[in-house]
Amino acid sequence: MLTPTWQMDFFIFETLILIPVYVFILIEFVVSRKRHKTFQTPYYTLMISQGLADISTILIFSSLIAARYFSLGNELIYSLSPYSAYAYTNSGPFMFTLRGVGVFLITTQRYLSVCRAHGTLNYHLNHMPPLLLGLFHWLLSLLIYFPALLQTDTRFENEITLLTIASRTHLQYTSITVMSSYLVACIAVIIMYSQIAVVMIRARRVDVTPMSGKSNKKLKDARLTLHVFILIIFCIIAFFFYIGEYVLAFDDDVSRVRAFRLYYPTVSGNLSFINPIMLLTLNKDVQSGILGCRRRRLQSTLSAQAAKRTGKSRSTGI
Repeated sequence: MLTPTWQMDFFIFETLILIPVYVFILIEFVVSRKRHKTFQTPYYTLMISQGLADISTILIFSSLIAARYFSLGNELIYSLSPYSAYAYTNSGPFMFTLRGVGVFLITTQRYLSVCRAHGTLNYHLNHMPPLLLGLFHWLLSLLIYFPALLQTDTRFENEITLLTIASRTHLQYTSITVMSSYLVACIAVIIMYSQIAVVMIRARRVDVTPMSGKSNKKLKDARLTLHVFILIIFCIIAFFFYIGEYVLAFDDDVSRVRAFRLYYPTVSGNLSFINPIMLLTLNKDVQSGILGCRRRRLQSTLSAQAAKRTGKSRSTGI
């Protein structure tokens, strides 16, 4: 084992395997926006914004793990306290809030695309500048988390463990902020998904030409909707995690809170790493548009090299 707990080891292995894949997908999203109109839609803009939130979460927590368990930069981090302690303490719940808001916005986009395709709101969303949409995602999350940020009261235990010791008030505020934002998002998502399900079921009954382009679009919408639904499930898990932390914040036994926090990297990591897995398995645009382009480029390169070899062989009379 690399660390004393299996949760940390699992997080490290997930990071080493999936972070390069995730970064590759996001870079290809940005590059492919110039070549494919599909990747210029608000859905993929929000996916890029959500991906940046996921990777930021992993990198921030990875830096703390490197300092805590491998003594890489621990003295520097401790020397910057209390500001570094404030940053690390708030990064976790803020990133949970950020990713929860991201899932809500992505679900809203799916709802507008499927149920209100010709509506005014969907029109404005489709014509919103990508940078503005991404900034809206992050600024809205910051606005939601701001009351908890004002209650920051925390410090590091020491420079070796770098365990953050937060006040009970701060723990309660952060837990309430994450829980309330996730609760509102979940209720809204359930309402939107019920409408999406009704529209898709009705469309399937009406559609009698399964091989038509319209049917393919519906299948694509169903896959994207399933992707977002799985993200919502992991958000619900995070919601219950913060319920547990809120309850334990009233406990006088600090060891119980610390034992419960050992599951933070598992909950947070899975919420981040499920996205690239779903993109690779459910998203046909990624499979055909990105991976397909790479495959075609490789095949064309190999064909060109083979043609050159054949030409040389003929010219030399071999």
